[in-house]
Amino acid sequence: MKIVIIEDEEFAARRLENMIRECDPTIVIPAKLESVSESIAWFKANEEPDLIFLDIHLEDDLSFAIFKEVPICCSIVFTTATDELATRAFQLKGIDYLLKPIVLADLRPMIKKYKNQLKSRYPVNPEIFNEIINPLKP
Repeated sequence: MKIVIIEDEEFAARRLENMIRECDPTIVIPAKLESVSESIAWFKANEEPDLIFLDIHLEDDLSFAIFKEVPICCSIVFTTATDELATRAFQLKGIDYLLKPIVLADLRPMIKKYKNQLKSRYPVNPEIFNEIINPLKP
């Protein structure tokens, strides 16, 4: 399984990577990305992973902006320090929502859930993005 981590806090990204490897050492993490712009460039140039851990609030925008630029078909686990956007994250096809700081007790069942589910792959609809995000803008 390949997992991409999109997280703008280096410590949090490294910690999540270590916990993922502790849960399953066979998981490959081909990229840890820090921003919307870096993520868009990476997805345009690389094969999509099986799963993305996606922080909602990145340094340059909400991570939902990635979906406006590139089609994402893999499963997504949204991560953030607050639950204010949980409903919106699930509307965008998130399979789970983990509050920071992420702990092994939450991560282990999420990875098991992903492995046990039917891995349906369908793109995030950019129109849903607009409906979800536009009400958040002042």
